[in-house]
Amino acid sequence: MKALSPKSIKEDLDGLISELIGKGICDDANFSAVRSYGNQADVTFSGSEHISIALGNIEYADIYSELADKRSYNMKLVDGALVQLMYRMKSNRLIQHRLSFYPSPNLLPFQDDPESYMRDDLFLEIIQRRIVPFPLRFDFDERDGVHADVTHPKSHLTLGDVKGCRIPISAPLTPRWFVEFILRNFYQTDNHDFVRDLPRHRIKFPASITKNEESLMHMVVPYQVVR
Repeated sequence: MKALSPKSIKEDLDGLISELIGKGICDDANFSAVRSYGNQADVTFSGSEHISIALGNIEYADIYSELADKRSYNMKLVDGALVQLMYRMKSNRLIQHRLSFYPSPNLLPFQDDPESYMRDDLFLEIIQRRIVPFPLRFDFDERDGVHADVTHPKSHLTLGDVKGCRIPISAPLTPRWFVEFILRNFYQTDNHDFVRDLPRHRIKFPASITKNEESLMHMVVPYQVVR
């Protein structure tokens, strides 16, 4: 495992972006950038200044359209889904992350050029599995005044941007674990295995879940598994 730093997170993330481009599942990308100020550093991307759009009280289709138009993502996948990964560190310690997945609500590329996609087995396999698109987000925040035991876990999953939906998670997610989660649950098909040849795990984060949160249904990031 590499020492944890903004550079190691950037390398982990950019390696995954390159891999997904090579596999043909990523159509467009903004590679990550490190922005430092004092002893704090953000691993972010061009267009990240527009993520506040997602916090507005507007229809999901409009949120997606604004993010897509402004290229506010690390990756745009073959079916139009947008993937965002942002990390904030202080003295090489993770203090926040925001990892988001925004499926396309309308699959416009297919509607615009159906004959082209009818010849694309990968695209057809993916869209045939899609039922109702909804966003999901993995958040981590250990700042004072933000974390509240059980009601606002430091690391949690929010489904559909539902206020109050915070499923506890054992630890923050590295880029590698987040990308594997998305690919394994939304893109694996009988004919396409996107997870098997992903770059190996290079970094890990310490556990953040409390004893009270462990007594609830929660998700576990299996950092103890060596692969």
